[in-house]
Amino acid sequence: MVQRDRFTLEFQDQDALKRALYQLGSSQRRDGAPWLFLDSHQHEDPFGVFEALMGLGAAATFSINHCADGDWEQLKSWYSAQNDWCLGHLGYDLKNADEGLTSMNPDEVEFPDLHFFVPEKLFIVKKKHLEAFYLPTRAHEWTQDAAQLNEYLAAPESSTLIETRCEDSEQGIVLEGRWTQEVYAQKFAEIQKHIQLGDIYETNFCQEFFHPNVSVDPAKLFQRLSQFSKAPFSAFYSLGTHSALCASPERYLTKRGRQLISQPIKGTLKRHQDLDVDQKALAEFIEDPKERRENIMITDLVRNDLSKVAARNSVQVKTLCKLESYQHVHQMVTTVMAELKDGLGPIDALSATFPMGSMTGVPKVRALQLMEHFEGHKRGLYSGAIGYLTPEGDFDFNVVIRSLLYNSSTRYLSLSVGGAITSSANAKDEYRECLLKAEALRQVLAKSKTTLA
Repeated sequence: MVQRDRFTLEFQDQDALKRALYQLGSSQRRDGAPWLFLDSHQHEDPFGVFEALMGLGAAATFSINHCADGDWEQLKSWYSAQNDWCLGHLGYDLKNADEGLTSMNPDEVEFPDLHFFVPEKLFIVKKKHLEAFYLPTRAHEWTQDAAQLNEYLAAPESSTLIETRCEDSEQGIVLEGRWTQEVYAQKFAEIQKHIQLGDIYETNFCQEFFHPNVSVDPAKLFQRLSQFSKAPFSAFYSLGTHSALCASPERYLTKRGRQLISQPIKGTLKRHQDLDVDQKALAEFIEDPKERRENIMITDLVRNDLSKVAARNSVQVKTLCKLESYQHVHQMVTTVMAELKDGLGPIDALSATFPMGSMTGVPKVRALQLMEHFEGHKRGLYSGAIGYLTPEGDFDFNVVIRSLLYNSSTRYLSLSVGGAITSSANAKDEYRECLLKAEALRQVLAKSKTTLA
C-alpha cells in the first residue's frame, strides 16, 4: 500500500465541517484537476463507513473515452498497480466492454466512459473527526489547509452564503425536453410491443431535458442541490470542464471484505406535506402490485448478476421492497447480498454486474440494445456510477440518477430521467413519474438566481 501522511482534526458541528471541507475543495480547484465530494447527509446506512469523502488532485489517472472489449481488464491492471485509493466513475457505455455492444448516438456532455484518479489529498469525515491522508509530496500543505478549514469553521454560517447565478431568463434556468409527451408515448407503445413479443419483460426507458447554451458555476449550484435534496448518495464530481451534480438516493454496489451488497430502487412516490394524505398514499403504494412486480423483476436480475461472481448459495435477498423516505419522495428499496467467490476481486464484481439492474432491464443485453435504439442519445455518465475503490479492495458506488451533467466548454446542461416499462405500465403515469424524479433538480434550476447557503 502506498504510504500517506495522516492528519486529524476534531470538530463539533458535522454540517459545518462538510461546508468548510467543500469550500476548501472549491478554493483549490485547478484547471483539469479532478475533484470528488461524496456526502451521505447522515443517512442511516448499515453498510456505510463515513459521512463524507473528498479527493483533490491527481497523482495518477486512468481514462477511456470510448469503451470496447477488454477495457475492464485494463482497469483491473491499472487499479492493482496503484495500491492506493482510486476515485472516479463508470460511464453507462461501459456496457460496450465485453458484451459486443456499440453506441452510435450523439453525446453532447461528453464525459469519458471511464475515469479514475489517485487523489493527492484524501479527506474522510466520520462522527466527530476529520481524517486527512496526503501523499508525501503534498504533506507540507496540511498546516495551511488545516488553518483554512478552522477559519471556515470559525466563521458565522451567513458568511458561507454563495450566490448562484446564470446567464438566462429572470425565471432561472428552464430545460427543454428532447421529446414531447406525445413522442414519449409513441416510443413507449413501441417498446411495449417488444414486451408483448417476449423480447424483454421490463426495461428502464430514459429521456433527456437539456439547455444547449447556459453558463453556470457547477460547484456553487451543487451546494443548493445538495441542501435541497439531502440525498444519501450525493456527489459533486469535476474533471475540469466536465461536472456531475448528483443527488442520488441509490447505491449500485458496495464491497466490504468478501461481502457484496446491491440496493436497487424501483418504485417512486411523491411525498405530501399533509401527513394524512401522505400516509394514505403510502399505504396504497406499498401494496401496489405493479410497483412490487417492477421491483421484484429487477431484484431477480441483480441476483442473477451477482451469482456470476458469488460463492455457491451465498446470494440472498436481505430485504425486499422496503420503504425508504427521502426529502421529497418515498422509494421502494431492495437489498441483495452475496459473498464474492475466492480468486475474484473488486473489478470482477463490477464488470459482472454493470450496468446496474435498476437502469437496464430483463433480459439485460436485449434491453440495452433496444434502449440504445429508442432513446436516440447517449446516457453518458447518467445511469453510470460514481464512487471509490480502497487500497484493500473494498469499494462503494452510487447510481448516477437525479443528476445534472454539465460541460462548461460547450455550455451544455443535461438532466436525464427514466422509468420502468412493463406490460402493465401506462405511458401517462410513467411520464408523470419522470417529471417527479426531475422535480427537485428543476426547482433548483428555476431558483438559480437566488442566494443560498
